[in-house]
Amino acid sequence: MRAARFLLVFVLLPRLVVAQGNPLGPEFRVNTYGPNDQAEPSVAADSSGNFVVIWQREYGAFDTHISGQRYATSGVPLGAEFRVNASTFGTCAAPSVAGDPAGNFVVIWQFAPLEPGGVLGQRYASSGVPLGGNFLVGNSAYNFNPAVASDSSGNFVVVWEDLFPNPTAGNVFGQRFANSGPPLGSVFRVNTYTTGHQAVASVAVDPSGNFVVVWNSGAQDGSGYGVYGQRFARSGAPVGTEFRVNTYTPNDQSSPSATADSSGNFVVVWQSALQDGSGQGVFGQRYAGSGAPLGPEFRVNTFTTSDQRRPSVAADGAGNFVVLWQSLSQDGAGLGVFGQRYASSGIPLGPEFLVNTYTSLAQAAPSVAADSFGNFVVAWQSLNQDGSGYGVFGQRYQPILPVELMRFGVE
Repeated sequence: MRAARFLLVFVLLPRLVVAQGNPLGPEFRVNTYGPNDQAEPSVAADSSGNFVVIWQREYGAFDTHISGQRYATSGVPLGAEFRVNASTFGTCAAPSVAGDPAGNFVVIWQFAPLEPGGVLGQRYASSGVPLGGNFLVGNSAYNFNPAVASDSSGNFVVVWEDLFPNPTAGNVFGQRFANSGPPLGSVFRVNTYTTGHQAVASVAVDPSGNFVVVWNSGAQDGSGYGVYGQRFARSGAPVGTEFRVNTYTPNDQSSPSATADSSGNFVVVWQSALQDGSGQGVFGQRYAGSGAPLGPEFRVNTFTTSDQRRPSVAADGAGNFVVLWQSLSQDGAGLGVFGQRYASSGIPLGPEFLVNTYTSLAQAAPSVAADSFGNFVVAWQSLNQDGSGYGVFGQRYQPILPVELMRFGVE
């Protein structure tokens, strides 16, 4: 009861306690190379809080590479910025990165030189040394928008949308991989419902290797896009049937992001058109490891004017989680990046917060990762902050769950 009373006080009067979600140091520039655009970042963290940021780096028309930068848990860069893709010509885009607790990581991206294209990957040791060369994921030149997640052993799952043979009616496919690189089993289709367009998938893997995939599905819920999911055992076998995530169905619910905790509980967040009364808003749904919903869907953003879009979610080992998104006009100038922390029970921890310190023009496309203790890092793209087009910036934070609550046993 004492813990519950304290949590209630914290939620109602967040400024009266020391919020351990406060930034660790100032925001920092990730990219060393400055000309043109550095954009679409993806971030992953290991169990100790070391992290890596991956992004697409533009050299010129039809010449975009994938770059990365590793960091120690202190925020100090580990080595220099590095190029991920082996080919030096072509359009590399939509990168996604996942890491295991030991700091080994894998980068996935879409590649389109001419034909064939498709989805490529590269594995790395925790030291940043490449493990083997670039490898092809899937078996089609029409694979786009990949996402990747790893389990505690470094085995990983890649999902993507396949637009062959009909670019207006894609499907979501996946492939499991061993931590040593070989595929585990064959490519599999994730969605059961195949009418319309299934796209923009996200995947979350628990430490044991069980995973859940979520995606947009066109017209399946009776109105525009809806968000659907499918759970899988570590063997790749489907668990149950595909399920609808969003309860509210008018207009579009899209761009989902998923995360899982150490017990296999998971959270899905997405953007929903006009549900919060103005433009796009960010909504979420919590689930038990069994797939049962935990409570109703909930609105994440407090500020509801105009658009709140492109959510990203990360959880610590205990299931406390943080949601990031881009919000239009809330920081006083164009787009800004905002976040909201939650306890594992789904209770908000303090108010939503502004991530970016630099507020001119646009800060957008956030990605977030958390370590096992709940320390988290956010990366985003910022327009003209580095002097030329978009650059990639980051901010480190103290734990999602304040230490004051943990002292009272609220975990």
